[in-house]
Amino acid sequence: MLVGHGAAAQDTVKIGIIAPFNTPPGEGLLNSARMAAEDINAAGGIGGKQLELVIANDEYKADVGANAYKKLALSDKVAAVVGTASSGVSMAIVDQMARYRVPMISTGAATLQLSEKVQQDPERYKYWFRVMHNTDNIANSIGDWIVNYLHKEKGYDKAAILVENAVWAQGVLPIIKKLMKDGGISVVAEETFDLDTKDFKPLLSKINNSGAQFILDLSSHVDGAIYVKQWGELKGLPMVGLNASGTSSRFWKDTDGNAVSHVDLIQGSYRAALTPKTVEWYDRYVQKFTVSPDYTSGYTYDALFILKDAIERGKSTKPDDLVKVLEATDYTGVAARWAFESNHNSKFGPGYRVMGMTQWRPDGSREVIWPEDIKTGEYISPPWHK
Repeated sequence: MLVGHGAAAQDTVKIGIIAPFNTPPGEGLLNSARMAAEDINAAGGIGGKQLELVIANDEYKADVGANAYKKLALSDKVAAVVGTASSGVSMAIVDQMARYRVPMISTGAATLQLSEKVQQDPERYKYWFRVMHNTDNIANSIGDWIVNYLHKEKGYDKAAILVENAVWAQGVLPIIKKLMKDGGISVVAEETFDLDTKDFKPLLSKINNSGAQFILDLSSHVDGAIYVKQWGELKGLPMVGLNASGTSSRFWKDTDGNAVSHVDLIQGSYRAALTPKTVEWYDRYVQKFTVSPDYTSGYTYDALFILKDAIERGKSTKPDDLVKVLEATDYTGVAARWAFESNHNSKFGPGYRVMGMTQWRPDGSREVIWPEDIKTGEYISPPWHK
């Protein structure tokens, strides 16, 4: 029998889902949440009760996301909230969370400012957890490949940077720049773009004429297919980094095939043996939605199963009870083995989460090119860049 507050008094266990509708990360989040709910309910639900999703659109806007969380907590009386694909939105929600105390699992926000709040004031912010990578994980994984492959193996020592103006990127970029500097790579051009930018050719042309040997790109809120398509049309320098749009198979079509050779970070959803469950789930997702998972997908799917596991172990949906049980999580999902640190980040490293690099091939497929233990292919240069 479940003990709870509003949610457990119902015939269902309600969990709120917040996502930016009509965006690749948002659709990947919603698809995987619905898929997880179907799988959970088909197997008997949560503690014998059916899982009911209550879905809200944050529009990639902090105030909209904060209001969505407040409604889910007060009116819909959900047991927990999962989602967001924006660090700025998540930061706004956390401020509401301290008041309304409904636990939330972030599955699309990377900024360390979230976990720093938990670390600095755990009693106030303990209701927040991250089932996802953070900015340090992103920076160290990308930096590792740039320094240990592009520099040491290919001899590249001059970088250009193309980065969106967003909270998460401001956390990632300084770490990568330090790793590159310490590794012997200099930055010869750096271009920041606003989130409503549509014409990237002037920025890309400047970079192509800068003397750089490769481009580090960082984007999540924008549709990264726009600038990668223009990059291919301009026959740009080799491009590597984190392009959140690039985790989906729709990216190839959206770039008209100009994504060939683009290198992107593995972000929670890729057809590689990340865990024993990954490949079967990935193939099932593609069959169900006719598109590959986005970066939010594996994380969101796992977050709902982590909540199911915690509610059933603790036999309660009361916020403080749920927090205590979540803190003792050890669950292997489709994206990783999950356990939480004291600041409620998920553990990263051998035995837990793995992040590597993938690359688009001329036929529209992708291969894992780093690290060695999960690699499925070798790096190839852009066909116009020999």
